[in-house]
Amino acid sequence: MRSCSPALLVLLLLLAAPAAATYAGDRPLTPVYAGTLHGGYLYSQGNSTYSGTLEPGETYAVRFDALLPDGAAVEFGRLYLYWSWSKQGQEAVYPSIAVSIDGAPVESAARYVDTKGFVSKNDFFSGLDAFDAGVSGAEPFTLTATNTAAGNATFVLQGAALLLVYTDAGATETMFQVLEGADLLYAAYGITPEMATGRMIFDRPIDTARVASAELFIAAPSGGYTSTEVPEKNALSFNRGGESGLPSFIQAILDIIFPTANGKTWTDVLDADEARQVGTDRRDVTVWLRPAGNLAELTDNGDYLLLSNAVLEVRYSS
Repeated sequence: MRSCSPALLVLLLLLAAPAAATYAGDRPLTPVYAGTLHGGYLYSQGNSTYSGTLEPGETYAVRFDALLPDGAAVEFGRLYLYWSWSKQGQEAVYPSIAVSIDGAPVESAARYVDTKGFVSKNDFFSGLDAFDAGVSGAEPFTLTATNTAAGNATFVLQGAALLLVYTDAGATETMFQVLEGADLLYAAYGITPEMATGRMIFDRPIDTARVASAELFIAAPSGGYTSTEVPEKNALSFNRGGESGLPSFIQAILDIIFPTANGKTWTDVLDADEARQVGTDRRDVTVWLRPAGNLAELTDNGDYLLLSNAVLEVRYSS
């Protein structure tokens, strides 16, 4: 019997189990908040950096400054821990993490997990833990995470973040859609860039006649940071249609002539380094906004990243 090539084997596994965790974009981010209010939002990683391996009993602390404008109030808040390489020896295990804010315990609201998806060396879990913030945003605070594993299980933290949507009577009317999750993307081991594409679906209707501006924000641990530079290692698309079948130079000319007709794609969009490993990006998407069913896609092309957060902010004119 003829043996399968590694690439063919990966493809067969994907076809047999489309919902399984893989390097492909198979876990679209989950909507967790949508609303229209007079206010704004903020995303901060505080002074968080890459932790290195955390042994049982070891802690990781992050300081967040006071960030909200005077008179603002929190409408929706999340704290995030971005973790990876969760293992016990060479076995993949889920991390055991206790989190506190200024010493007060905080319960987890959600955990999102992804992995390579096939048995091989270093096939460990990566993920995002989300916590209801429970902070005012008007006072500084310290988040502390502790490895509480009973055995010798370890993990690393690539960073932490605070996301707050807030009301502010003096601000313009704005719609927010917030997504979170964990979709591990890597165009390798038989996974093509087309397969290694994560989806962010913003399904709330938008009054495009009143739109003053729109901005897309994304966060992805490891995104934008590679040990060897790869040209166009990732790409972000917004409301981009499928392949037209036209030669690329003709499609480029059409995109110049009709700039809003087929969405937009940007390459090398994420910014991270060895210490601050959670890559982020903000893009003005105003001219490509649709009344409903807005779609953003993040594609890996040798970068290796965990798509974790997305916010669509739509500001209305008065």
